Amino acid sequence: MNRQTSPRYTILLFGGVAALIAAVVIGQPVLVALVGPLVAMVIVATALHRWPDIEIEVRAPARAVVGDEVDLVVSISSNVGAPWVEIELELPPDVVPVDGIRHAIVAVEAGQRVDVRFPVALAAWGVAQPGRVQVRARDRFGMFITSRVVRADAAIRVHPEDGQRRATLTPARLRARVGVHRSPRHGDGSEFAEVRPYRPGDPLRSLNWRVSARRGDRWVTVRHPDRSGDLVFLLDSFADLGPDHNRLTQRAVRATMALAEASLGTHDRVGVLDVGRHVRWFRPQLGRLHQARLLDGLLETQVEPGLRAPSLAQLPLHELSSDALIVMVSGLTDPDMAAIPVELRARGLDIAVLDCAAEDHMQPSEDHIAQLTARLWRLQRERRRRWIESQGVPVVVWRADQPVEIPTAALSRRAAVRR
Repeated sequence: MNRQTSPRYTILLFGGVAALIAAVVIGQPVLVALVGPLVAMVIVATALHRWPDIEIEVRAPARAVVGDEVDLVVSISSNVGAPWVEIELELPPDVVPVDGIRHAIVAVEAGQRVDVRFPVALAAWGVAQPGRVQVRARDRFGMFITSRVVRADAAIRVHPEDGQRRATLTPARLRARVGVHRSPRHGDGSEFAEVRPYRPGDPLRSLNWRVSARRGDRWVTVRHPDRSGDLVFLLDSFADLGPDHNRLTQRAVRATMALAEASLGTHDRVGVLDVGRHVRWFRPQLGRLHQARLLDGLLETQVEPGLRAPSLAQLPLHELSSDALIVMVSGLTDPDMAAIPVELRARGLDIAVLDCAAEDHMQPSEDHIAQLTARLWRLQRERRRRWIESQGVPVVVWRADQPVEIPTAALSRRAAVRR
């Protein structure tokens, strides 16, 4: 907290003293009558002033969706009255003030709390921090200024818009739980499988009366049961690339969130393994509460520079079920991270790779050396991708201008052919 006198105090005090000295020196008492009230105001303001202890609290909703308008609430309290309190917000680019309002002036009574609301629009998904709040309090005469700057701790988890529900994957091995995936086995379900002769024990409700009447014997309709499965999304957050508004990791997180949310909507158990400088593991579960936990965890994904990517021994392999479909979402920019799907496939796990096309996030350069370096880097990524495919792991490239449904459908087809 910074406490200081205002320029008004300095001008009035030194100007008044100088005028009084000049009045005595030149013998002009009229100057005393002119500046005397100003000097008296400085003396009275100094005698009555008490420095306030300003307490600031910033509140915001915990969750929102991109495009929402929410209120940032700045609560101010003081031990003494402050008739003039100026509030100024410093906001990041993804938090836009509605109508450009980021300043306010209020009066705070002693011992009372004043709430000031600033409507803002959330322009990008992720964890939005309101930034800093600067408060300046003045006394009634404007002689003394108390200023304080605090960093707002009110983080807002901004979720992407729900527009990619159809981007679903089908695990290779389905569990005996009701879901939306067609099981290759026969049983009670909604999708037609075949018509066959009646066998003892078949339920009467499965009789196909039209075929039975035409063939003169009892025939039954057999259907595929609807089942669900387990999916684990392996998110590569070890390295990042691209400008602030179009980061590679941001797109990988966005795809993981869309696929996880869509799969949870089809009653699949979904888990997320975030592999970066550190390893975060969210076990496969069901339900909206688990969905909220996954989204909150993915929104907090941060790329931390490190010397080496985590090794396979650091991953919770004992908790990865052989029945689960593992989808690695990665830009394949690090050779150690690119080796993980091959090693998991060698252990008998069902895994596929969604390549986020890291070259789409590179900044173009006019420098000839930089262009050659970028070309060599792209060739290394292509070689890395072909090596992964040669080891039996399907890889699908996801371009920056494509919706996630396109590579997801291709990934499902390639995984089905491989199985």
